[in-house]
Amino acid sequence: MVIELYQKLEQGGQARQTLAALREALREDKGARGELVTYCDGDFDALTKCFSAEDAKTRKNAALLAGELAIPVLDELWMTYRTEQTRFVRSAYLMAIKHYNYIELLPQIKKALEEVNAISITEENRKHLQEERKLLRELIVAKEHAKWHRYTGESLVSDLVLTTNRNHQSLLYSELGRCKKKEFGAGIMVRTDKPGKLFALRTFEEMFFVLPGAQRLPGDPQAAAETLLKAGLVRYLRERHEESSAPFLFRIEVRGTMPLEKRGNFVRRCAAVLEEGAGGALANTTDGYEFELRLIETKEGEWYALLKLFTLRDTRFAYRQKTIAAGMRPVNAALCMALANTWGKEEKFFQEGARVLDPFCGAGTMLIERAKCAPVKEIFGIDLLEQAVDAARFNTKLADLNANYINRDFFTFTSEILFSEIVTDMPFTTSKEEEKEREIEKLYQRFFLRAPELLKPDGVMLILTHNRPLMYRYAKNFSCLKEFELSKKEGSYLFLLRQILGEN
Repeated sequence: MVIELYQKLEQGGQARQTLAALREALREDKGARGELVTYCDGDFDALTKCFSAEDAKTRKNAALLAGELAIPVLDELWMTYRTEQTRFVRSAYLMAIKHYNYIELLPQIKKALEEVNAISITEENRKHLQEERKLLRELIVAKEHAKWHRYTGESLVSDLVLTTNRNHQSLLYSELGRCKKKEFGAGIMVRTDKPGKLFALRTFEEMFFVLPGAQRLPGDPQAAAETLLKAGLVRYLRERHEESSAPFLFRIEVRGTMPLEKRGNFVRRCAAVLEEGAGGALANTTDGYEFELRLIETKEGEWYALLKLFTLRDTRFAYRQKTIAAGMRPVNAALCMALANTWGKEEKFFQEGARVLDPFCGAGTMLIERAKCAPVKEIFGIDLLEQAVDAARFNTKLADLNANYINRDFFTFTSEILFSEIVTDMPFTTSKEEEKEREIEKLYQRFFLRAPELLKPDGVMLILTHNRPLMYRYAKNFSCLKEFELSKKEGSYLFLLRQILGEN
């Protein structure tokens, strides 16, 4: 198919339609690229001749096809871009250049960006000029890994939103101490002049800055962007960062019911207005961004606006570099440990110097967060998957902790020294097949028969489960000290259990 189409191109017939058909055929058959490259044997004249075709869309498709094939015509693509007069075709050459190692062209690309930035925007050129600017910046950022602005805003009073588990906002509220704060949506709004110090808390998920005067934005993308600019978005960012002439790199994330296609158009329009109105101080990018503008749709069709500054680095869970399928998020593990610490006034659930076991350790997240919650003597993790054990060892080393990880079945594991604690995220299935559900039930049954043999007589267990009825059915040798609902929607619950004396 692709060979016949390329032969048609060589014969000079209907270049515009033939190029479009070639691109479509290559998208449908990924293996056809090698077939076409082999056929051409280094001679791509039929394609490169289309770079100078009279028809603009022929030039555009020829450029895009050359990039998709990654044939050795980088110099020709750049030279043709520089001489191209039709704005929407210029962007096609830049999109093609993304497929190449264009590092030697960087000085020329930077010069081209300066030239394009100097062009006045009009209603006629706005769309394609903004697209060309964006593509040139992305080419530069992709190769240079642009240096971020340095955050210096620790002495400035900021209103923040810390998102957390909806069922346990009160926990984070109490952890925040005496600072000015209030419950807000799925988190806590807090006013502080030391945002960085809040990363000592492990129970919130994300930190957002609230731009004064722009908490609620109009539904229209242009009006939303104009409201942000009028409220002083650029000034707000500059006040909190070391002085620099470089633009702030950003992305827009939309959360709500807006359809995907409409969402993409909204984001592009909003970003374009921000870039234009900021006079070069803001630059939209898909990679390497320094802040995210999070827009959350309201029932009234407006947007609640939040800023997430990646320049203020959150290293709380930086240890989690390797993961496995269905692995738990570290903030959830940290929340489990914090909730366990709320149990008991005179007697604590966790004891310092404990010997801790996770029988289904996965990537080690539960054990790592347990060790960060209170000092431990020894921690052991067991998992049947070798990949999980390798990930756990890697992550635990990054967390600067020591642990013993064993690649084996928990039900064959033995230990001469009993454990004072078992902490684990119990395996579960999302399948509705009866066979899968029976396997999970059998696992629970076996687990609660085996666990007492490895625990001290008064040992405790912290169990995160997605099968609450099975806990009540099989945890007969344990008393339930406390049960916490984490997510009714996900069916996740935390149980604090203590072995009943005399049952072991």
